Amino acid sequence: MLVSVNWLSQYVDLSDINPKELAEKITRTGIEVESVNVLSTATNVVIGYVEERVQHPNADKLSVCQVNVGGEDGVVQIVCGAKNIAAGQKIIVAKPGAVLPGNFKIKKSKLRGEASNGMCCSLKELGIEQKLVPHAYADGIFVCADDAPIGMDALEYLKFHDTIIELGLTPNRMDCLSMYGVAYEVAAILSRDVHFDAVNVQEVKESATELIKVSSMTNKAPRYLARVVKNVEIKESPQWLQARLIAAGMRPKNNVVDVTNYVMLEMGQPLHAFDYDTISSKEIVVREAVSGETMTTLDGTDRELVAGDLVITDGVKPIAIAGVMGGLETEVTDQTTNVLLESALFDRLSVRQTSTRLGLRSESSARFEKGIDPNRTELALNRAAELLAQLANGEVCQGIVACDEWVMTPVVIEITADKINSVLGTTMTTDEVATIWERLGFAYTVDQEVYKVNVPSRRLDITIVEDLIEEAGRIYGYDNIPMTLPATDMKGGYSPLQLLRHQAHQTLMACGLTQVITYSLTGVKKAEQCLSLPKTKKELVKLAMPMSEERAYLRQSTIPQLLEVVAYNNARTIENVAIYEIGKVYAKENDRYLEETKISGAMTGHLETNKWQSKVEKVDFYMVKGYVDTLLEEMGHLNVTYVPVVPEEYKDFHPGRSAMVYVNEVLVGVVGQIHPELQRTLDLNETYVFELSLDLLFTLDSSRQSYKPVPKHPGMTRDIALVVNRDVLAGDLVQTIKRAANKLLQNVEVFDVYEGKGVEDGKKSVAISLYYLDNEKTLTDEDLQPVHQKVLNALTDEHSAVLRG
Repeated sequence: MLVSVNWLSQYVDLSDINPKELAEKITRTGIEVESVNVLSTATNVVIGYVEERVQHPNADKLSVCQVNVGGEDGVVQIVCGAKNIAAGQKIIVAKPGAVLPGNFKIKKSKLRGEASNGMCCSLKELGIEQKLVPHAYADGIFVCADDAPIGMDALEYLKFHDTIIELGLTPNRMDCLSMYGVAYEVAAILSRDVHFDAVNVQEVKESATELIKVSSMTNKAPRYLARVVKNVEIKESPQWLQARLIAAGMRPKNNVVDVTNYVMLEMGQPLHAFDYDTISSKEIVVREAVSGETMTTLDGTDRELVAGDLVITDGVKPIAIAGVMGGLETEVTDQTTNVLLESALFDRLSVRQTSTRLGLRSESSARFEKGIDPNRTELALNRAAELLAQLANGEVCQGIVACDEWVMTPVVIEITADKINSVLGTTMTTDEVATIWERLGFAYTVDQEVYKVNVPSRRLDITIVEDLIEEAGRIYGYDNIPMTLPATDMKGGYSPLQLLRHQAHQTLMACGLTQVITYSLTGVKKAEQCLSLPKTKKELVKLAMPMSEERAYLRQSTIPQLLEVVAYNNARTIENVAIYEIGKVYAKENDRYLEETKISGAMTGHLETNKWQSKVEKVDFYMVKGYVDTLLEEMGHLNVTYVPVVPEEYKDFHPGRSAMVYVNEVLVGVVGQIHPELQRTLDLNETYVFELSLDLLFTLDSSRQSYKPVPKHPGMTRDIALVVNRDVLAGDLVQTIKRAANKLLQNVEVFDVYEGKGVEDGKKSVAISLYYLDNEKTLTDEDLQPVHQKVLNALTDEHSAVLRG
């Protein structure tokens, strides 16, 4: 909900509080304020009068205009490119020195040889979104009314000196989908009175009952009210009304449509205006649609209706979809002279189902879905009729034509101050509680400290005692509620699974990866991509009511979403990406819904290991495999093996640069490069990923990490260079060394492999560092020599290794 502070101040005194302070107070009482923005930040813009317009001598698409901007400047020459500029217009002029939104500064200049002393402005150039600019001025400058004073501050004339507070409303706070509702809320917060102007409809003698009949054939429309307004003049709305609609995020259209939208925003009651003369039967019948019926809505789209859709008909055919959108046939146009106004209560569920099925989400349907104040149905209808008489010179026919079976059941809740205090932990007195009900505008009686609170019809969200307690806490002030710890003997802590998850986070962040959180919802194609455990592939889980086809399924792998993040960054020239996610995946098997936690990562580009020395390493399979090794080792999983993937099962992975990950001979995931074809499809560079099942890893045995004291005695290092056949694996040499050495050997590390000059063909030199340590005493050469010689002998016997001289 976008709230105009200027509009709000019409109902509540805000003279001593600025918008940001007000926004802070609103947030602290339970309604989140998402933003506070000035409607237009333009400076030094005035109303100008175009006295003369001639074609630019050197440009076909430019005009040279003589514009009177008033004051000392008088008439100035401005070069303008707008197609709709003409002599005799009142326009918006940005004078030299003006600053428009986006820090666009206006200076004196020459355009194709002609001096230009300012700029003729459109509403977009004042910072108004294009979608809110009236259609007549969507492609050109804005033309003001003839009575606009020359030289006047343009923002003051346009009523754009305003601040907009955007409220992030939860579904239960339907009352704040109107300015009336926000006014009640702000008045309660500030402990001030609310002032609403009385509605006074001037009627003519002609009776509305002679012009239209109303009936209902369904209980989904318990109240339907209508008024007839004759001889309206269709024209632009006055500037104050256009400004309020623009501030609320709605595009002005004409005075009749604008009045219905204005009253909806003001009171929260959606209205609709029909061209009375297009209703052939002069009868309104509300009923449920017959399956297969069709109608063309205001957006020009033919809609097929189904049984259960609630429609407004002329007794024969539908002319509007109740609460959702009107029909094109009865649209108010420039030729309209007589108007039928509708104000009604429609079934919330019916409106929601129809709106969702047709993909028609409107301001009207949003309010009907959440619930509207039934006591404003007639008030809003009269308010709209009053405004049409004032702004469209309409003649309001006598009386309201109604089909009304609505019975209002009052909501009365009994509560005591002791009950409130026991829940909130406060010490409010009965007088303080009474003050809260008064600030909220809730009528009440009190008998022996028991309050009987009459909940107003605008607050449909308050139905039980707990709701009233919440209201009391909000208005009393959450900051005033004492901070106490709950009385309990329980001690908190991580569960084993939470510890494992936390350890994974810490390890991956320490490796330099950045955490991301992606959508669990995806499309069918991506839901079947990059499965790390294809042998256990299950049925996809589809949403019953998806937002779109792209978000219709629950994911079975987190990798496709990570690739989206990589592609998003690559498209913005961020080529080096290293990210990870710990998230859920979902599947269905034998009518059972399954969910599993995955640890996944994606890397591309280069890894900068030392900025000072500008040392960079290109991301490859071994780098990502190293991160997986580190992660599993930190989790205590040491029995890890990698097996090349089966291309038929891992079709989205590079067949030669990908491997299945086994822990204790159990397949837990995959690591490798994305298949080049998929990379091209996603417009990715060489990208590597991994995905492991955290749930599987949790069930597998792991080696507990234990503390090892710092050695008291020095160790000894022996470096050896072995010449072996080229096909001997370095890993096999390391395994031989570990088997041959005794407990003195602490670490083995390969630090060089060489082929070339000095090494005969078919051979290679492998340099290995061995670290020996005796925890009981200082190691000597005499102690070490037998052990080291045993290692050398084993290498010679098993691999024909020769020490390189």
